[in-house]
Amino acid sequence: PPRQLVRGVVVIDPGHGGNDPGTWPRGISALPEEAINLDIGVQVAHHLTQRGVRVVMTRGSDTYVSLDRRADIADRALANLFVSIHADSAHRKSASGLTVHIHTRATTTSQKAARCILESCRRAGIETRGMLTNNFHVLREHERPAVLIECGFLTNREDAIRLNSSSYRATLATVIAEGIANFLSQ
Repeated sequence: PPRQLVRGVVVIDPGHGGNDPGTWPRGISALPEEAINLDIGVQVAHHLTQRGVRVVMTRGSDTYVSLDRRADIADRALANLFVSIHADSAHRKSASGLTVHIHTRATTTSQKAARCILESCRRAGIETRGMLTNNFHVLREHERPAVLIECGFLTNREDAIRLNSSSYRATLATVIAEGIANFLSQ
């Protein structure tokens, strides 16, 4: 069946870029975090646009965008949701799975968005670590509902292999977009 059209404005923020490659050391990942984030972000944007969502990207290429500029884009777009996409790292190589972060003083709207994304991931069989609160700059420095998705750990062998796979990134993008669309439909 055709997908239901969804209305709203979503800012997709592929983390890092340009002179900021992201997670370092990059663990066992062949690709830098910035490239993984951009690929997933562009695909999420494509899926959402196909469903009628107006998408604003903080970056569409390997360029550096300051954290303040990213937050400013969310406010200027009057985003229904700001979604920052990242890959994680940890000292413990056993740490694995996707995590959705919200701000420590997140609104119920941000919490609802995080739950929709996590639910979509779980339905697709993607390992999740759940929802965590954090004081990340891109969640704190604007007035819009926001989530930051850590798509897996580049320091975990299995996660890194998956995140280096274009087919897995495509699946992840589809699942994240589905969660965002479900959130916007509520």
